[in-house]
Amino acid sequence: MKKSVTTEEIAEPDWAAIRVKYEIAEIPMRDVAAGTGMQWQKIAKYAAKHGWKLRKPRTRAQKDDALRDAGLAPTRLATRLKRLIAREISSIEGEDMKKRPAADRERDARRLSSLVRSLEKLNDIKAAKNKREREEEAGEPDDEAIHAELERRFNRLAAAGDEGKPSGRPEPGGETMAE
Repeated sequence: MKKSVTTEEIAEPDWAAIRVKYEIAEIPMRDVAAGTGMQWQKIAKYAAKHGWKLRKPRTRAQKDDALRDAGLAPTRLATRLKRLIAREISSIEGEDMKKRPAADRERDARRLSSLVRSLEKLNDIKAAKNKREREEEAGEPDDEAIHAELERRFNRLAAAGDEGKPSGRPEPGGETMAE
């Protein structure tokens, strides 16, 4: 006799967790739907029905906040990767390598290599972010400021004479221009 499934036996998806992932535009919809057992179209329909925010590109600060809220902040990821690498190494060290097939040993080495590369890439991203923040604090000129300064200098050169020769006056903070 076939047993019918009641509505209590069907687990309701964790819509709060799905919503957090859905509202991060950088996570593809197929990845959002992957762990739920549902099609991405059903999630999109539910989102529209319940007024979830549209998936749109965000500013860098908004992306950082959204990733941090989802537990995917770079510092958290780095910590998680370090723990995972340590666990993998412990697991490998705890096994008798002579008893394991070569294919399994190769798979372990590739997995460990991939984790280390991911950690290195995450560290590179963090270093680039820190460098960018230092440059912003130091007041490095942006492209528009450089463009405006070059335009000002060209205009001064054009106004210097009919022949287009440099005026010979020193630039502020610079040296005189030789003819």
